[in-house]
Amino acid sequence: MAKKYMERIEALRQQYLDTRVDMDVYNAKYVTEGFKQTEGQPWIIQKATGYLNQCRKKDIYIQDHELLVGGVGFKPRCGILNPDSACSVIEKELDTISTRPFDPFYLSEEGKKVFREDVADYWRGKCVLDRWRIMAPEDMETLRDNGVIYIDRKAVRGYGETTPSWNRILQKGIGGIRKEAEEALAKLDDSAPGDLEKSFFYKAELMACEAVITLAHRHADLAEKMAAECTDEARKADLLKIAEVCRWVPEHPARTFHEACQSILSYEYAIYMEQNASSYNLGRLDQYLYPYYKADKAAGILTDDDAQELLDCLWIKIAEMSLFQDEVTAQYAAGYCITVQTSCGGIDEYGNDATNELSYMMIQATMDVKFKEPNLSVTYSMSKNPDALLHKAVEAIGMGLTMPAIYSNDIGIRMMQNKGVPLSEAWDWNPCGCVETNLSGRMKQYTDIADINMGAAVELALNDGVSRTTGKRVSISTGDPTNFKTFDDFFAAVKKQIDYIVDVIVSGNQLLDYLSMHYRTVPVLSLGYEHCMESGKDYSQPGGAKYTCGGGVITVGQADIVNSLAAVKYLVYDEKKLTMRELCDALAANFEGYEDVQKLCLEAPKYGNDDERADFCVGEVFTHVIDQFEKYDTLFGKMTCGMLPVSGNTPIGEWVGALPSGRKAGTPLTDGIGATGGTDVNGPTALLKSVSHIPHARFTQGTQLNLKIAPELIKGDDGIAHGMNLLKTMCTLDVYHAQINVVDRETLIDAQEHPEQHRDLLIRVAGYTAFFVELGREVQNEIIGRTEIGSWAGKSCCGR
Repeated sequence: MAKKYMERIEALRQQYLDTRVDMDVYNAKYVTEGFKQTEGQPWIIQKATGYLNQCRKKDIYIQDHELLVGGVGFKPRCGILNPDSACSVIEKELDTISTRPFDPFYLSEEGKKVFREDVADYWRGKCVLDRWRIMAPEDMETLRDNGVIYIDRKAVRGYGETTPSWNRILQKGIGGIRKEAEEALAKLDDSAPGDLEKSFFYKAELMACEAVITLAHRHADLAEKMAAECTDEARKADLLKIAEVCRWVPEHPARTFHEACQSILSYEYAIYMEQNASSYNLGRLDQYLYPYYKADKAAGILTDDDAQELLDCLWIKIAEMSLFQDEVTAQYAAGYCITVQTSCGGIDEYGNDATNELSYMMIQATMDVKFKEPNLSVTYSMSKNPDALLHKAVEAIGMGLTMPAIYSNDIGIRMMQNKGVPLSEAWDWNPCGCVETNLSGRMKQYTDIADINMGAAVELALNDGVSRTTGKRVSISTGDPTNFKTFDDFFAAVKKQIDYIVDVIVSGNQLLDYLSMHYRTVPVLSLGYEHCMESGKDYSQPGGAKYTCGGGVITVGQADIVNSLAAVKYLVYDEKKLTMRELCDALAANFEGYEDVQKLCLEAPKYGNDDERADFCVGEVFTHVIDQFEKYDTLFGKMTCGMLPVSGNTPIGEWVGALPSGRKAGTPLTDGIGATGGTDVNGPTALLKSVSHIPHARFTQGTQLNLKIAPELIKGDDGIAHGMNLLKTMCTLDVYHAQINVVDRETLIDAQEHPEQHRDLLIRVAGYTAFFVELGREVQNEIIGRTEIGSWAGKSCCGR
C-alpha cells in the first residue's frame, strides 16, 4: 500500500507532466538592464548588477502541494536565456523555437517582442557566442563545418559540469559568505598590485549575496501572502512553514533537514539562473544532508516518511529545470537534459563505507518520482559498500527507471588523481553531469569543449584528408591509402589525422578560455568555492578554484574506429580478402554495387566479443588520443578527455561516409563505449572484457557504457542477483561506469507510434536520462537499435 506522503508526490508529478516547456526571455531583459546601468564598469560588476536586478524583478510562484519552492524562470519547466553568453543564439530561431524538432520551447508573441526590443540590440556582437564566431580560427571552422568536430556547445551555454561546496552553503550560509567578502574587501589597498581587481571581485560577491537572499525573502513574502488568503488549514500550515524556512535559508546556516533541502535548492536555482548550463551537480547528498537528518530524528521532529517526502519534493523541483540550447546543439544532447548528478555510497575520509539511511532514501526518491532528473548514481566500492545498497540500486533499475547509474568508486578516485588531486581529497570525488568526475567546491573544469568524430579520423586516413560527405579537403594529407604497405602504415595515418584534429581543438579551447575569463565571470557560482573567496578571484580565472584542469574533449564513435581498424587489418593485411583499392572503392560507393565487400566488412571481427582480433587496438588507439591531448598546456592545466557522446553520435554520424566496419554513410556512430548494436553476440561478460581494454582512468572526464537488458531478465530475486553480479564484474574489470535500460523493443516502438500513451517512459540516452517521447526520431531509432541482453549466458544476446 502506498505511503500517505505519496498523495502529495503524485499530485506534484501530475502538475509537472501537464506543464509545457516554455522559453523565458524576461530574465534576459532584467540582466540587460543591469548591464546598461553599469556601462563602462568591469564586466564582473556589470554581471553582478544584472543578476541582482534579475532577482529583484523576476516573476516568482509557489505551486499547489509544494513544500520546497523556487524556480529559474517565470514558470516551471522553463528555459532561460543568458544574454551575455549567447544572446544571438535565439535571434534566428524566434519563429521556429516553439516547433523545432529537438527540444522545442514555447515562446509567446509577447516574449518575442521583449527579446527584440529590450535584449537583442544591446548584445549583438558583445555576447560570448558572437565573439567566439568572430574570432574562431579558420581551421577550426573547417573541421566543424565538415562534421569532423563539434565545438560550439560551450559558446552556446555556460560552464556547468561543476559541483559547488554544498557543505559551505549549508554550514556557513550566504550571510556568512557575505561577511567573508566584507572582511576581505576591507583589508584591500587599491594601491597594492592586484588589489584593485580583487576589490571588483568582492564587490560583485556582495551583490551576488544580496541577490540570492533577496530572492529567498521574496518567496517568504509570497508564501505569507498566500497563507493569509488560504482557507485550507493543512495547506496554510505548509505555506507558513515555507515562509519560515525561506526567511532563514539560504541566508543563514541550515538548522533542520527541511531547511537544508531548501537551502540546496535555492542555491542550485541561483547558479543556474546566473548561467544557463548543464550539470550544476548536487554531489554526495547522502553525506551533506545526513547530519540534519540524524539530528532531527534524534529530536523527534522528523520521521523517515517526512524525510522521504522532502527528498521526493527536491527531486521534482530539480526536474523542473530545462536546459535551453540552440537547435543544432540540442541534437547533441536532446531531451532538455540538465544532467544534475547526485550520488550515494562511496567511502569516507578514513576509507570506510559511507553508506547511510539517506543513501537508500535517495534511490527510493527516484523510484517514487520516476522522472529524468536528478541524474542519480551509486559510487560503488565493492570492498566497502554493502550488498544491500547494490540490491536497492538494481531493484530501481529493474523498474525501468534507467537509474541509478553505477560507478566503480576505485576508478573514480584514480581519475581524480590523474587530474592532480591528492588521494587525501580524491576519495571525496563525485560523478558530474553525464559521467564526468568532480570534487565539491574545489574543481573548475570544462567537460565538453568539443566532440571528436572518431569515424571521421578513419575516413580522412582512407581518403587523404578529404571528406566523403562534402568532397572538401578538411584535414592534412596522409597519402594515398593504396600505397600503405603494412597495417602499421595505415594505423600511423589514422594517428596523424587524430593529431591534427587534437591540435585544432586545443586552439579552440585556448580561445574559449580567453573569452570566458574576460566575458563569463560568475560571481554567484564563486560563492560556493572557498578558494575563490580566499584568493579574491572569480571561478572563471586561473587561481580561482583550488584545482583546475584543461578543457574536456568527448570522443564519439569508439566502436566505429576500433571495428574499422580491425576490419582493415583482418581483411586487407592479414587474410588478404580485399585489396585496399577494392575497400576504398566500396566505401566511396557507400557499398552500393559492392554488397559482397560490405558482407565481408560486417563479418570481420567486432569489438564487444572479447575477441583479440578486434580488441588488439583498443588500448593503443585511445592511449594515443589522451597522450596527444596531454601534450598541451592551458592556463588551467592539461587538456582532458572523456567518452560520453550524449546523443551526439546520431548527428555527428550524418557527416561520416561508409566505414570499413560495414557501417553505411550517414548512419549514427555507436553510442558510448559499448559495441555497435547487434554486433556483440558473446554475452555481457564478453562485452565488459572488451570494454576493459580502454584506459578508463586516463579518460578523466569519464567513460560511459550503455547496457540494454530484457525486462524479464532482471525480475525477482534471481534477476536482481544476476544484475548485481554483472555490476560487480564491471568493477572487477576496472570498467568505470554502466547504465542500464530495462525496456523491451516493442514498448519503444509503440511509444514512437503512440507518444501520448508513454509520456513518462524513461530512457537512458548516453550519460543522462530523458523522456523517450521528447527525443528526436533519429535518436529514438538509435536507442531501439542497441543490442538487448536477453540472456546472462554467452552467445544468446538479442540483436536489433
